[in-house]
Amino acid sequence: MDKTGKIKIKAEYLRVGDFNEGLCFASKEIIKKDYKWIFIDTLGNKAFDIKDNFPETGFNEGFALISSLEEHWFVNKNGINEFGKTWKDGQGEFENGIAFVSDKQYSDFYPINLNGERIDDKSYSRIEIFNLRKDKKIDTKNTSAFKSDQFVPFQKNELWGFKDLQNNVVIEPNFYKVGKFENGICAVLVDKPEFIFVNDNLMNAIIDEKGNFLNHIEMHCFMGFQGELIEFYGGPHFGGGVYYLDKNGQEVRPTE
Repeated sequence: MDKTGKIKIKAEYLRVGDFNEGLCFASKEIIKKDYKWIFIDTLGNKAFDIKDNFPETGFNEGFALISSLEEHWFVNKNGINEFGKTWKDGQGEFENGIAFVSDKQYSDFYPINLNGERIDDKSYSRIEIFNLRKDKKIDTKNTSAFKSDQFVPFQKNELWGFKDLQNNVVIEPNFYKVGKFENGICAVLVDKPEFIFVNDNLMNAIIDEKGNFLNHIEMHCFMGFQGELIEFYGGPHFGGGVYYLDKNGQEVRPTE
């Protein structure tokens, strides 16, 4: 569905990924190895088949990482291995023109460019790659139009609020639990219930950058933004069905 809840592609798949750059991997059938994966476009049309292989990532910067478990390679939006190369392992998608691959499984990853060429003699572990990319995402996030992306949670007398990077209180501590600000809004827990299920991540309100309430709604297993919409469940332990809110904290329901 789109961000207004209008169904754009009917529910006919067993599994789906996320849309990136106009394409998404999806499956309608199970085979011996796993699911039978294809890529579809935003109209639900089949874009290309990856045979009995696996989508390791969606598309980013024009390429998606595919694997047969024994080998990894990148395909373009026509499903073609544009580099004409395979590697024993790959770690994530292209970001800022760089992806990481390896000639052995699980270790010794090195960066390649958008031509599939190695650009550095140094090798990296999975953890090093994760930390490199995490730092770059923090730098990118700092350019956000929402000042609340820089808000830092703090606790006083068992309640949580937010400060800015200059240590000024911007939202008074009035909440039993807080999430993180995204797109100028944040989920919080007020009116703490008598009993909370373990690992439920229960929230029951959405606030804006000034601490104003946008809604009061019980949100179990709160997942935060998944693309354009906030996702949560109707009951603990991922039960009770899936629900969505838009950036104004209003419920979005699927419609034909």
